[in-house]
Amino acid sequence: MGKQILITGAFGQLGESTLLELQPYFDIIASGKKIPKITNYPCKYVELDITSKNNVCKIVETYSPEIVVHLAAITNVDLCESNKELAWNNNVKATENILDSIRGTKCKIIFISTDYVFDGFSGPYSENDQPNPINYYGKTKLAAENIIRGSGQPWVIIRTNVLYGNSFINKASFVKWVIDSLSHKKKISVVDDQFGNPTWTGALSEAIKLSMIMNVNEILNYGGSEFISRFEFAKKIAKIFGLNSSLISPIKTRDLNQIAKRPLKSGLVTSKIENILGVRTFGLDYCLSKMRDGIIT
Repeated sequence: MGKQILITGAFGQLGESTLLELQPYFDIIASGKKIPKITNYPCKYVELDITSKNNVCKIVETYSPEIVVHLAAITNVDLCESNKELAWNNNVKATENILDSIRGTKCKIIFISTDYVFDGFSGPYSENDQPNPINYYGKTKLAAENIIRGSGQPWVIIRTNVLYGNSFINKASFVKWVIDSLSHKKKISVVDDQFGNPTWTGALSEAIKLSMIMNVNEILNYGGSEFISRFEFAKKIAKIFGLNSSLISPIKTRDLNQIAKRPLKSGLVTSKIENILGVRTFGLDYCLSKMRDGIIT
């Protein structure tokens, strides 16, 4: 068997795709705060509270991972804004706990970050653009990035945006909401002034694997090949799944009265990761068709 890989947040939407992508090549320790009932993948399962330094140190000491793929985070943007302590503990302090537990070893950390480290005034953004988060979620992810970069450990930071994909475990997603709503003939409103390049988790998990194999130490962007509004994304979903797109109406972000500010013109330039890793990016029709056919990776 290959290297020992600890995955945090292994039972989330991206976690499941990453687990499936890595499992044939590495010895995987899949961790989460709770282990779900669906655990039919051939790997080790452990409960891990990343906010507990003692718990993290115990798991790392027990399994001695060579790489930690750190996916666990609170990604609910409004929750982060309304409960800053919870957000900081899960997104920043937890990252510190992982780094403290592997310090003095050669263990590498692969961290998934976000385009929300930018303000969304002039995207899509490259790795060289200056971060300027406008909400607390983005601030916690940028703080975690900076702690990792100054840790002295080997690292990779992969920024991504607008994740979507299939999951046997985690059923909450924008794509599922659109499909379920339209399947029940329910009208929905989707913002037409937030732009990004939506990212299929199956493709992102391949990029994570290649970053491990190529042994890079970089900040990298990964996203889909299409820069598109959430409204147009929802219409694409309707098209691929054979649903009625006339039930989707546009709305402006300001009309939602959300707690946290959202970057509007965001998204990520992916040329660096394509050149360094030879990784592929994919269009929405291809990726959504994979989802429709029940494919996770």
